[in-house]
Amino acid sequence: NISSKYFNFLAKNKRFFSEDPDFFWMQYFARFQFVREWNARNAVAPETADVSTLRSISLDDSLDDAHKALWKYGYYQGIRLAPAILKELIEFSRTHPCYGDRDPNIKLTIDQREQVETELGRTFKLASYFDSHESCEAFQQLKQDPILKAIAAHYLGHEPKYHRGDLMWSFPRVLTEEEKIASAQVLHCDINDYKTVKFFFYITDVDMESGPHVYIKGSHHNRSLWHQMIGQSIAGIPDADLIERYGSESVVTALGPAGFGFVGDPYVLHRGTTPSKRPRLLLQLEFGMNTYKTWYFSTPK
Repeated sequence: NISSKYFNFLAKNKRFFSEDPDFFWMQYFARFQFVREWNARNAVAPETADVSTLRSISLDDSLDDAHKALWKYGYYQGIRLAPAILKELIEFSRTHPCYGDRDPNIKLTIDQREQVETELGRTFKLASYFDSHESCEAFQQLKQDPILKAIAAHYLGHEPKYHRGDLMWSFPRVLTEEEKIASAQVLHCDINDYKTVKFFFYITDVDMESGPHVYIKGSHHNRSLWHQMIGQSIAGIPDADLIERYGSESVVTALGPAGFGFVGDPYVLHRGTTPSKRPRLLLQLEFGMNTYKTWYFSTPK
């Protein structure tokens, strides 16, 4: 009910303010475009990455082209995982346990999914490896890749601070509207710092039937004042209304084979989609300007 939601809202913000006041103020002010840019006003241009040797990723275009596209559109598509890195990530996903619907009590390997679903009498909409991917050497190489860090530093205008990563399966299933919201499968934005940048990599082939990522290019620059004011609550506005406001011609669907990657500003309106036929395995890494003691989805220590 309304009183319960209001109480939870006050309790959450009291916790944020007492545990991490920097985060408390950021969550309110970082929703405004001018504040985002003001915080990067004294940025020093980072050094250009050395791309002359084999790294964990490569680019379809020049680093400068990637910088320009990310600034203009809020996204750049055209990053490729090195074959050895992709192979190791695939092997990791097959041999390490994941958790059905992020439930720590439902532990399984991906090959056991159908068996476990049958035993439980229900299907999963996703499965996460939680933080176990941090133990994967390929992931650590990727996290420290000089090209990746150069893209992040150039966009943020600061030395990028690693926030978090995620390795997660999405499975074919019909979702309710509530499940779509909970699974970030409605258009929304993420405000985890004054500016953040997120790298996405498809570990499986992704076509229109495999749950591709969708975004509205340029929506980090032309956000209406009202949409800035409501911040992450923009997720409560129907997708059709947001598409009408920002233009159907600006809606982009990211498709690509296993190993295909792209980078985006999570302030851009975006969403995942539910696979209709084939599961999707997605790896994400997010970098920001600052680090905080607390987080929206964690309990301060």
